[in-house]
Amino acid sequence: MTPSKFIVSKQFWITFFVVLMIFARNLNPFDSLTFVGHDETQAARISEFSFNIQNGVLPPRIAPHFSFNLGYPIFNYYAPFAYWITSFIHIAGVPVPQSLEISYMFALIVGLFGIYRFLKYFFGRLSGFIGSIAYISSPFIAVDIFVRSNLAEMWFFALFPLALSYITTTKKKNVFPTALILSALFTSHNIFSLISIPIILMYVAIIKNRYAWVAAIGGIILSSYFWLPALGELAQVHASRVATLTEYSDHFLCPMQLWSSPWGYAGSAPGCVLDGMSFMVGKVQLFFAGVGISLFIIKLLKKKYEKRDVLIASVGLLLFASIFSTTESSLFLWKMFEPVLSLFQFPWRFLLFVIFGLAFFTAYFLSVQPRIVRIISAGVILIMIIFLNAKFFKPQDLQIQNYTNSYLSKAYISNIAAFKVPEYVPSSVDFTYWKNLEKQNALISEFDTLVVPTASHQGKIEVLNHSSFSSKIEIQTDSPIVLNIHSAHYWNIQIDGKKYEPKKVDKLGRPIISFHDQDTHIVEITYRQTNIQKVANTLTVLIGIILLLYSYPNLVWKINKKH
Repeated sequence: MTPSKFIVSKQFWITFFVVLMIFARNLNPFDSLTFVGHDETQAARISEFSFNIQNGVLPPRIAPHFSFNLGYPIFNYYAPFAYWITSFIHIAGVPVPQSLEISYMFALIVGLFGIYRFLKYFFGRLSGFIGSIAYISSPFIAVDIFVRSNLAEMWFFALFPLALSYITTTKKKNVFPTALILSALFTSHNIFSLISIPIILMYVAIIKNRYAWVAAIGGIILSSYFWLPALGELAQVHASRVATLTEYSDHFLCPMQLWSSPWGYAGSAPGCVLDGMSFMVGKVQLFFAGVGISLFIIKLLKKKYEKRDVLIASVGLLLFASIFSTTESSLFLWKMFEPVLSLFQFPWRFLLFVIFGLAFFTAYFLSVQPRIVRIISAGVILIMIIFLNAKFFKPQDLQIQNYTNSYLSKAYISNIAAFKVPEYVPSSVDFTYWKNLEKQNALISEFDTLVVPTASHQGKIEVLNHSSFSSKIEIQTDSPIVLNIHSAHYWNIQIDGKKYEPKKVDKLGRPIISFHDQDTHIVEITYRQTNIQKVANTLTVLIGIILLLYSYPNLVWKINKKH
């Protein structure tokens, strides 16, 4: 590399970093402030996920302290990748609130460089640079971070273009890292990850790369540790029922809201006027992407085809299909595919794909300009984006100490957090009865003990040892007792060394055990992964080893040589 090229490259990356910091400036983990959005349970989830890792429970599948310490299987059903990243930051010594800020910032960085890498391949470095800035600077990304606090969506936003970029350049030697990135994408968000699988497979078909096929299939199988149990055990929680309680028809957008809608920190409301949050995707992005689309259509009408035009047209189709899906005009499609789309809950979630398409066509617009026009246009777009969009990347500040006291207290984690994500309560629980406990502030003293007698009793109940994942109790009583766990497939109960299947549960799904003698009995409760979970874990490990050896066939030889 010549000195002049090095200087240009150095200036280029400095500009990249400065622009990123403009939009991430309020994710500073070193000050005394943080923020909380609609999903206030993020800190509690990180705390519980980290607790699993620190206790050697891998992969984490339950939040043992949620739902009155009865064990709540949220991580078995909620895409875990964002929690892996954020929990490792926390375990490294960073407090939970700051770990979340770093995770959001890291997602912006990964998204920035992922889409830059993707766009640069097709449109060149300058076009890729401006396209990537257009991607991370959309006002709706500010909404996702500072208003909605949706950590999973932000990591899907980050990983989607990164995965596309790696697929684009996949060779045999990088099949393994590409599959890892795809596995991360496929476990980043429940609904978006499912939708991304056919998109990724269609993209692989377009680029016709056999190694990309290996990576894509490998990525799907690598993610089986999550998807196999999540889908195979879905009937064991109330997820399907709760998800459909949201009326998706109340949350369609009017097209004008993409251009301009009032900024706020409240929620989505029926119609186009009462929304307390904004759905703007960026005026600059809409304008220049619109020009880029127009230029592309004119080019096609002139029958000047290029090899990459199939890809460009496909992104255009994704863009317009996503915009259409956010509007009431698509209601017939939502009803046609209601069993699947109703799980999406909010049509405006498709805005993440809209943002991707707008960034893509903004880069395309620049790429087809003469060199001097491209440079001037890039400067204009950059200045306008910073001027118009940076002001939205601001939270409602909250002192970290107040945040910790409110959302990381034992009372919040055990008595409140589960009610904010009620879809994962086990099916053994009477959902209505359980949900009503929220109105009582969930301060019920009987959850403080491991065993609850159902009536006055004589005899003894002695806890020999107790942890969040295993307990041993000595019991001598002729009264029925209630075990303070949700009866579920992941709790193994043994009485005097023999497996016990609860035949009766109360309204909270807690096992009721009756003893018909005055003998002393030993009751053991142990958390164990189910058979399908074990199979899924094994499948992930095996395919990981296979892909590693496929990408680096000399690896075993090198290891043996060293030993």
